[in-house]
Amino acid sequence: MDTSQNRHLTSRSPEEIAEAGAFFRYMADYDGFTAADAALIRQTRPIIVKHLPEIVTDFYNHLLRYPLTRALFLQADGTVNESYLLMRMRHLSNFWLRTADAVFDDEYAGYVEYVGMAHTSHGADPKIYVPERYVIGQVGIVQHAISRAVSSDLRGGPDADLEFAAVEAWDKLMMVLLEMLALAYGHEQQTQGDGAPVMVDGVWVRAMAEQAIALELGDHSKQPLRRVVVATVAEIADGQRKIVQVDGLSIGLFHHQGGWYAVRNSCIHQGGPVATGVLEGDVLTCPWHGYRYNLPTARCLTEPDAELDSYPVTVVGESVYVDVPESMPKTASAPTPTPPAETAAVKAPDAVPEAAPEKAALPENEFRTADLPVGETLMLTVKNLTILVSHVEEGFYATDEACTHMQGPLSAGRLNGKIVTCPLHGSCFDVTTGTVTRGPASMALKTYPVAVEGEIGRVMVA
Repeated sequence: MDTSQNRHLTSRSPEEIAEAGAFFRYMADYDGFTAADAALIRQTRPIIVKHLPEIVTDFYNHLLRYPLTRALFLQADGTVNESYLLMRMRHLSNFWLRTADAVFDDEYAGYVEYVGMAHTSHGADPKIYVPERYVIGQVGIVQHAISRAVSSDLRGGPDADLEFAAVEAWDKLMMVLLEMLALAYGHEQQTQGDGAPVMVDGVWVRAMAEQAIALELGDHSKQPLRRVVVATVAEIADGQRKIVQVDGLSIGLFHHQGGWYAVRNSCIHQGGPVATGVLEGDVLTCPWHGYRYNLPTARCLTEPDAELDSYPVTVVGESVYVDVPESMPKTASAPTPTPPAETAAVKAPDAVPEAAPEKAALPENEFRTADLPVGETLMLTVKNLTILVSHVEEGFYATDEACTHMQGPLSAGRLNGKIVTCPLHGSCFDVTTGTVTRGPASMALKTYPVAVEGEIGRVMVA
């Protein structure tokens, strides 16, 4: 490891190093990586040293083979920068030698976290950015190379079980390392390593699994539904949409070419906020990684065998209802008569329970302050603008919802104090001023005044 790496590592605070160590231990427990596995890593270190030339060769053969990753090592004239390649090979060798030492303390965890940061603009060179998918792929390449090396040296030895146990130990460690490396990409939505494992009702999980499989096989009869009102017709003009929350489930409600459609706001790829994406014709595109869906059918065009969860929509008078799975948690509400089927725009399933609106619908630029606790955000669509409302200790603030770097959905990011983090590339903004506090974004968010009158907040958009 070169001196620039050492300088960046030693400049990190003890609290940051300790936090990295706590997260490593939490993920080790989550992935089942134990002290016995660490001992097996240490035991196989001579094998790793012996086969390290093959491991590093496999790694860089792969990177240099494909134009998208080869470009990371090219000079202006199109030739490979050998001095830079040699430096990267030394860093890779150092990483796996240090890992094979199996000293998984806070310092090691901080080191791994730094390596992840070095692949993004948060590292020593802000011009370097390696997409997360390549990092994941390359860890897989090394995992395969290490498994092959360990198996080749241990197979047929006196301890028949040692080969399997050692390969399994490395596999589990690789899962932990992937989680550590991914931290730099800003996808964490929760407090890291928070809470001890809890007991789970295995019978309930099995029942849910059987229901899920039945649904995937096309047997929808096992999915009881209940009806909830989510909007008024006046709220959503044809060609517009609204993101609604039903007991923690985020749903995109679309008024599209005369029809009404509701899909779960979670892309099948990595859970991106698909319902906030661009809609061109019938094609809805997820803003994170470009997965495309046919909105009326919810069928994925990128992976034709998959589809978004969708929900029946019923329009009765001025009210718009969505039928959601009965298994979701319910909020207390008074029963109301079932909307008459003959006036429904989309016929609802027979004998589906429903819930009446508990609260009158608000104008598009208003929200109930009680629905937005400190530390949380919500998204509003006001005059075709997508706006993020944040509740911090100082009060309520509104900004543009899209990150100024690559339009990442800040509503899917994490709000920590006054700082919201984009889930795509880790850009950070102060929601009270819109200013950038960490790149790669360089342009501030537009802000909007928020007025609070009693229990109602109002975003003022000119």
